[in-house]
Amino acid sequence: MKTTILLLTASLCGSVAFSQTSLYGKVTDADTGEPIIFCSVALYKNGVLANGTETDFDGNYTFPEIGPGAYEVETTYVGFAKKRISDVKVLEGKANRLDIEMASEGVILDEVVVTEYRVPLVEMDNTTSGAVITSSRVRPGSSGGGRAAHRKKGKGKTETPSVRGSRRDATDYYIDGIRVRGGLVPEGGAPSTPATPAGPAEAAAPGVPAGQLTAGEWSDLDNWETWAELLEEDFLPYTQAWELAPRNRFTVEVKNNKGVPVANCRARLMSREGKVLWTALTDNNGLAELWADDAGSPESIELDYREYEARIGQPQPRAKGINQAELKTGCPEATAADVFFVVDATGSMTDEINYLKAELEDAILRVESNLPDTELRTGALFYRDHNDAYLTRSSPLTAKLDSTLAFIRQQGAQGGGDGPEAVEVALAKALQEQNWNPAAATRLIFLILDAPPHQTPEIRQSLKQSIQQAAEMGIKIIPVTGSGIDKSTEYLMKALAISTNGVYAFLTSHSGIGGGHIEPTSGPYEVQFLNDLLVKLILENAIQKPCGEEAGPVLPPPGKLNPALLSRVKCFPNPATGQFYLRLEKGFDRLAVRNLEGRLIQEKEKLNKGDHEFDAANWAPGLYLLELHKGDEAAVEKLVVERRP
Repeated sequence: MKTTILLLTASLCGSVAFSQTSLYGKVTDADTGEPIIFCSVALYKNGVLANGTETDFDGNYTFPEIGPGAYEVETTYVGFAKKRISDVKVLEGKANRLDIEMASEGVILDEVVVTEYRVPLVEMDNTTSGAVITSSRVRPGSSGGGRAAHRKKGKGKTETPSVRGSRRDATDYYIDGIRVRGGLVPEGGAPSTPATPAGPAEAAAPGVPAGQLTAGEWSDLDNWETWAELLEEDFLPYTQAWELAPRNRFTVEVKNNKGVPVANCRARLMSREGKVLWTALTDNNGLAELWADDAGSPESIELDYREYEARIGQPQPRAKGINQAELKTGCPEATAADVFFVVDATGSMTDEINYLKAELEDAILRVESNLPDTELRTGALFYRDHNDAYLTRSSPLTAKLDSTLAFIRQQGAQGGGDGPEAVEVALAKALQEQNWNPAAATRLIFLILDAPPHQTPEIRQSLKQSIQQAAEMGIKIIPVTGSGIDKSTEYLMKALAISTNGVYAFLTSHSGIGGGHIEPTSGPYEVQFLNDLLVKLILENAIQKPCGEEAGPVLPPPGKLNPALLSRVKCFPNPATGQFYLRLEKGFDRLAVRNLEGRLIQEKEKLNKGDHEFDAANWAPGLYLLELHKGDEAAVEKLVVERRP
């Protein structure tokens, strides 16, 4: 009898499941019959967008649990003609199937007439390969073939194309810290490779080489006094608009008894009443940033790592120093890193999206080759806005990097149109719907966008929750802002980075690609190619100090640390594979270069203002610390030395 009831129940459940009203099908290429993956599929009812999805790796799509009736189905995909099917009958209680074939669409490129090549003759010193060029009039060149690319200025406007061309085997030069390929010619001469016209960004995707978008970074955490002043002055209106103002900062540093940083130690900032004010995990440097409201001083910092616990009473704010703790714990068993990219894919990103995809692919492959002993996982999420063909589409964190790369290659930019986009939704999904590795010492989200989220109380609250969740999970948010952002958006992105122990990155106008880029609210910064910057940021956060027998001695601090000194220092190229330069805007008493084991690699006394050349060709790949001393103060710059390709 019991068996009969179970069978009857199962039968009824199966009938209910089968009777759900749904629409599904497959999208294929009309010419080849091949499935079209990540194709946007939109469902309309009475002319209003009712739902949106995308095809999977087999070209399949599904709209489960929809109401019966007549619908319109529209498919869009780069390189194919948009297709809209009207009067699609969806019958109640049935799984309705609709297969769709899409025809490829030829792309007609606008004609670009190059009337003149103007590459100024530059002045250089008497050095050979890798010379530092003193002129700043030359834009950085690409690392691939020549291209005359449209420059977008705002929406729908096009400026005169800038011509870039170089030999692949040419000498590298540096102009104001920017790497430029050789093949430079006198003014009025011809470039070393012929320029070819490029059409719309998506059509140009297959031929876009990496190493074109230029970018910079700025750490407000390392320039804390300046940030505190900005909160009371220039940024004050934005603190009120976003209801977000990271101000009351407490930094904790955790090491084991070998002096090796302890990653993934949970740190809780506690109030006098026993309330948890903020929770964060230490990073690969053993550092965590904790935040309190402005009402009174916290009572303690509680530390929890595996079976080890510690307590720091009466913690001091960051302005007075770093709260340090030592745990008698062993070395980590393995190293792992999760890197996730969240990308704005609305129409305003059209001018930069394909260049961006090339930079991401190059960075991912280079990071993989430089972390041979690390379990590296990558993933990506592209987002648009409410009522677009889709809201988000993602490729989950995976050790199969080819899966992430294939997903990124298929993405394009469309939709949006009203300025603000669904940033908060993308960020929440990146945090909540990914299988983040709790054992990883490195967890990064690169948030790449050129527009802010909408401003509503609910969205502001969602952003606050995401910030707190990211800190609790030990995930650093590193924004990368593109053309079109304003100061309000810049402030929000800086606040996201600061609150999660990240840095603020931004595209610049030096590449001549995309619309205008605002100057960041920062001190002097180094301009470099975006792919190089991504590699540097990932490796800085992923490389850990050796632990165990290979660990070096516990070194004393290099002096009174003053990170603000680094605003007078440019280190380029960084990452480096051979020669690199330090450009100093003021003199320093001493430079000491150490590896992470603490071993002194190179030392130099009395560095005058100007450029100083070094050679890392024989250094082992990894992370190096450049200690710059001035009187009783010191600053530490990080240099990444890459494996040669």
